Amino acid sequence: MTDTSDLRVIAVGILDNDSLALNAIAMMTSRLSPRFHVIWSTTSPAVALQRCMTNGTRPDVLVSDMALGSITGAEICARIRRRTPAIGLACITSYDLDAYRQDVIEAGAQCLIAKDRIIKELPQAIRYAAQGEPVPGSGFPTAQEAYLKLNAERVSGTRLPESDKPSLSSRERDVLRLYAHGLSTDEIAALLNVGRGSVFTYVNRACRKLHAADRKEALAVCARYDLL
Repeated sequence: MTDTSDLRVIAVGILDNDSLALNAIAMMTSRLSPRFHVIWSTTSPAVALQRCMTNGTRPDVLVSDMALGSITGAEICARIRRRTPAIGLACITSYDLDAYRQDVIEAGAQCLIAKDRIIKELPQAIRYAAQGEPVPGSGFPTAQEAYLKLNAERVSGTRLPESDKPSLSSRERDVLRLYAHGLSTDEIAALLNVGRGSVFTYVNRACRKLHAADRKEALAVCARYDLL
């Protein structure tokens, strides 16, 4: 990263489904550097996706929480990254980083930061992410590398051969099976004694393995291959 990269204003979008946390993170981010300009913040994943794909509201960097209710931050990042390498993706969480790290890497984000380390680590991460780069030595991909990889996987994985059934973990099957039986996310979390975020993580991993866009499509693939 060159020194001149720090001279331009960086437009930042922020996504967190907790309105109090969202306001705090937006205020904190705008104060981290005079070059950070928070152009929007939202609790809605759908709104964030729409703004990231629209000229005039597209940020240089999206800062996204990982637990977003009906979808994970990793899935939001993957959907954006499949469309463009032009947005840096910075993920944050109040949960254990190890639970999300591999998902975030595979989704094409440039970093994963604990919320209690935002002040110390987010400024550098945003500056690098604005250029499509991870912090050196962090193990995260560049935006361009992830864009090419995700689209290559999407093309090669569009159709699943009948002779090669996808392999799901037992917990991924449990979660999908319970959804197939009509249980809600809260009911599944309580039954399996895990958090809502963990339920969404299992679904997200299953969707990637099944090359499915969402839970509904994943359940259709499972029915086709008798996986549950």
